[in-house]
Amino acid sequence: MAGVPSLTTTFPVRRGERQLVSPARPTPYEFKMLSDIDDQDVLRFYRSGAFFYRSNASAMAGLDPVEVIRSALSEALVHFYPLAGRFRELRPTRKLVVECTGEGVVFVEADADVRMDDLGDFLAPPVPCYDKWLCEPESPTADVVDRPLLYVQVTRLKCGGFIFAFQICHCMADGIGTVQFLTALTEFVRGVPGAPTLCRRPFRYALQLLLEAKARASREGYVQSVAGFNAARRRPPFPKARTYLISDVTQAGMLAVDFGWGRPVYGGPATIMLASFHQEGRNEAGEPGIVVPIRLPAPAMERLKRNVRKGLGAHVDVETKTTADETNSNMHGGAPVLAKL
Repeated sequence: MAGVPSLTTTFPVRRGERQLVSPARPTPYEFKMLSDIDDQDVLRFYRSGAFFYRSNASAMAGLDPVEVIRSALSEALVHFYPLAGRFRELRPTRKLVVECTGEGVVFVEADADVRMDDLGDFLAPPVPCYDKWLCEPESPTADVVDRPLLYVQVTRLKCGGFIFAFQICHCMADGIGTVQFLTALTEFVRGVPGAPTLCRRPFRYALQLLLEAKARASREGYVQSVAGFNAARRRPPFPKARTYLISDVTQAGMLAVDFGWGRPVYGGPATIMLASFHQEGRNEAGEPGIVVPIRLPAPAMERLKRNVRKGLGAHVDVETKTTADETNSNMHGGAPVLAKL
């Protein structure tokens, strides 16, 4: 397995000035109240993602990914206009509502003096140099009120490839919801006729889908019980201490997010903040599988490797790679590493 550069590797990244990309056409001005499930304190932060694309002599050859994605983003926001708004907090309940102002989302273009191959042949969260691809610092908490709900940075690479990275307020979308938005965005980039599919139908079609989904959830009882519990307890904080969070995004379709340059080399969470993600992945031979990042101090990872070898057989090759230096880790007893089985 080829080495992965340390996050201390230095190469210049030139960022342009931040821009606000607003919907391409007027959108409704209204207020949308969040559900008691979405409006939890534990979700008041920005979840990040990163998609790495190689240069591709395709129909997109000669086009600047920064320009086409920026233009498509403006079109997509016409249909996903709450993302262009701002959160307001009602008093005294602290209930979040989206004021659909159409102000826009933050967009940053950048250029990096690095090639895709320099980043290694096996990408997994935390992706190499993630702080260079994200335009906002990563944090498990954030003040989401009166701020943009989506931040996007598109970084051109020396090899002709590019990296699309974003940070979206988790109150607005989970993994599947985010991929739905990104899929619509890619359709506008590629000029798919009538994109996206939902936008070709009348509004009553979308409303009917929503009502059917809510009815199914109510029959199952789970969403109704969680919403009722949160409302009765005023959305109690989720206990994070000594809690191991797993988020399965294997069915979210992240590796299918294609802007026209082909499927990404990697597509998924940029970091492993707050949770361990189970996601789609492929090894160096192109075989599909599931990537399960585990972030542990180096001595603990060595013990895990020994136990895995013992359980799966001595012939199994287990490799590790350092993914962050001590300064970027909140772990003790050594730099965090990833085990590759």
